[in-house]
Amino acid sequence: MGDTSVVGADRDQAIAAAKLDLNFLAALCIPDVYRFPFPIMFLAVWQMLTDSAVKQIGQDRLAIGLPRGFGKTILLKLFVVWAILFTDRRFIVIVCNTAPLAENFLSDVADILSSPNILRLFGDWRLSQTQDRLDLKKFSFRGRAITLAAMGSQSSLRGLNIKFVRPDMFVMDDMQSREEAESIVEADKILNWMLATLMKANDKQRCQFIFLGNMYPFEGSILKKIKVNAAWTTFICGAILEDGESIWPELRSVEDILDELENDTSMGKPEIFFSEVMNDEEAGTKAGIDTTLINYWKEPTNGEVLDPEGGFILIDPAVGKKKNDQISIGCHLIFSGRPVYWDLELGAFDPETQIRKCFEMAIKYGVMAVLVESVAYQATLAFWMNKYKVQYGLHGLKILEIYPGIAAKTSRIITWLKQLVAPSQPCYLHSRVKARVVYQIVHYNPAKMKNVDDALDQGAYEFPAIAQFGAALTRPFEAQDTVKAAFADELETSF
Repeated sequence: MGDTSVVGADRDQAIAAAKLDLNFLAALCIPDVYRFPFPIMFLAVWQMLTDSAVKQIGQDRLAIGLPRGFGKTILLKLFVVWAILFTDRRFIVIVCNTAPLAENFLSDVADILSSPNILRLFGDWRLSQTQDRLDLKKFSFRGRAITLAAMGSQSSLRGLNIKFVRPDMFVMDDMQSREEAESIVEADKILNWMLATLMKANDKQRCQFIFLGNMYPFEGSILKKIKVNAAWTTFICGAILEDGESIWPELRSVEDILDELENDTSMGKPEIFFSEVMNDEEAGTKAGIDTTLINYWKEPTNGEVLDPEGGFILIDPAVGKKKNDQISIGCHLIFSGRPVYWDLELGAFDPETQIRKCFEMAIKYGVMAVLVESVAYQATLAFWMNKYKVQYGLHGLKILEIYPGIAAKTSRIITWLKQLVAPSQPCYLHSRVKARVVYQIVHYNPAKMKNVDDALDQGAYEFPAIAQFGAALTRPFEAQDTVKAAFADELETSF
């Protein structure tokens, strides 16, 4: 972007855009670093920070848990710049785990304020600078005297009351290390310093406290304590969202994140991934499944094409279940009697869309059976599928009702998970469903009534489906092309 990024642009419009739009501000301030638009979760954090910063009275305590490796400190640096440019905050204290880290943070803020685009739009803050140290910068800018201070955790706070002005913003960026959280003695010391020393040095009329940290799996984790403290407003999320997608897919794909999980697990330290990447100190500890042992489907390396002997589409409409449950439609192919979880769609589909997606998936993978869980509304869905099947000439497609049986869903899922990691490899996951399924596995807690487990319930029906229907799910593979041709023309003109 450089010096020419705002040439020809209206200055007032550019300033207004920088104030309202995080992405515009980032492109303006750090053009060499900014590559992708910030995702929705980061925009939500930004809104929380900026709304709090403009309050004229009160003590706002904000805690943020964002995954490592996603530029969370960059977000905080941009926020400090934003606060200098667009608020009347006068005394900002930056606290990191060590003094050099805090000084580097402050240095980056100063560099951003000195960048060509900022100088062009807002003027040179350095012209009125009266103090310029690594740990302290004082200057007049935007109509007020501003002090920026940097320190390591547990430092002395001498000098924080400057000309009768106390800090009105504290930015605590990874102030606690993992080692300090693990040690009961060190964790207690840093918490005492934070509460009794740092947070007591505030402006008593108004102050914004921002704590950015990780959910370490130890009782001494400050973020873990803050999470259950009603005096704090918290925003905590992991690298993989509930729908199985990456929080910032342009920056890191979910496959890359899961590779990190596999590496940490293989090294015997899965808790590091869950605490620092997922911000979940309990994830991966309840289902009792070692995700590194999951059987993944692998295509032959010699170019051979393996033909399935059969398969089925399973739909779970999720009607009458938890409010946030999605409708799941999955494809499961069978090779030598072993099911492979081949594809999955999750979403809030209307009834007609559910039917259409089931038919399309059956055509795509050449299977002859659609299974509908026979409970309440689901049985009605099977009735309508049969009517649609006739209407669209899909006479070869079987619509079958599958019964859950006496086993509870939790028992079905646990049984399937054990089969999924069995050395004899009785069932497999295809790579296209890996992200969503593994995410739900590591967050699955059999002791909880409420789990996001729609993707797991699909897999849990594989062996019950084979046992219930047997030969009805198998067919000569040679019929696949004929089936596709018979279905495809009708579907193409009808939907």
